[in-house]
Amino acid sequence: MAARPNKSSFYAKKKYNFKDNRNKLQPDMKGFLCTCNYGEKDCQKEAINLLREYSEENEKPSEDISSNVEESTDIMDSLDTELESLSKKDNVDWNKFSPSVTGVGNCLFISTTVEDPCDLMYKILEDLEKTKVQKTKFLLRMLPISVTCKANLVSISSACTNLLPKYFSTEPTTFAIMFNHRYNNSVKRDEVIKELANQVVSFGQHTVDLSGGAKMTIIVEVVKSVCCLSVVRDYGRFCKFNLLSVCGRPEKRTAEGENGDGDNSSSPKVKKQEENEDENCEEENTESKLEEEITEISEN
Repeated sequence: MAARPNKSSFYAKKKYNFKDNRNKLQPDMKGFLCTCNYGEKDCQKEAINLLREYSEENEKPSEDISSNVEESTDIMDSLDTELESLSKKDNVDWNKFSPSVTGVGNCLFISTTVEDPCDLMYKILEDLEKTKVQKTKFLLRMLPISVTCKANLVSISSACTNLLPKYFSTEPTTFAIMFNHRYNNSVKRDEVIKELANQVVSFGQHTVDLSGGAKMTIIVEVVKSVCCLSVVRDYGRFCKFNLLSVCGRPEKRTAEGENGDGDNSSSPKVKKQEENEDENCEEENTESKLEEEITEISEN
């Protein structure tokens, strides 16, 4: 007689599959790519709270509440209206920013329904630059992402064909290309930079600025099988969108806040992350040299 299936193992398998089917980073998304040194869950909470705080639509429901309360003559009706409005406000704000799994440690993605993530990011950076108030402890960098696509040269080129004209079809400007990859070695840096540089040059008399003061910067972040793309301004002014550096804080941080110890108590994970940041800096320098060569070839 055949043995009956084990219910516990069946439900355990279903639960495991449920975890694997969480929201994942995939093509045709927009949002914010966030990085941290440790505390991914805390970083995710900080990112969502920060975005909700600076969201332009965050104050609109409150105005509707006050107007509805004033017009209402019945106290009970006014309370019900206010509670309903508050519930709608929370639902709208919560659905506006939702986390997506990237599959890479210390790298998070917050998808959004906001029309232009870059505008919201500028609002946050300009306020942090002005007030110098540190509002995050775990969240380090936050890059606005206009569109995501598959991590291959054809898809990246096609996505940029629709993205770049918005920023480079008007007056001549200076630009730079920042390429970074995580858990992906199939996308060649030189091929992507050459393709994007040729597209930009074809729009007009645009030149590469390698001094860190380029007016426009093309962000290319390859995360496993997905590529995140955006075009941002003042990349150097806002310290590569490092929120701590914009506030005047040092980029390299330890787990001092958690352990209560000095600099000698930094965990191996934090040190490893700092070494990775140094490697990324070397990659960006190599990338800049490559951009210069490509642009010279394109102009000639």
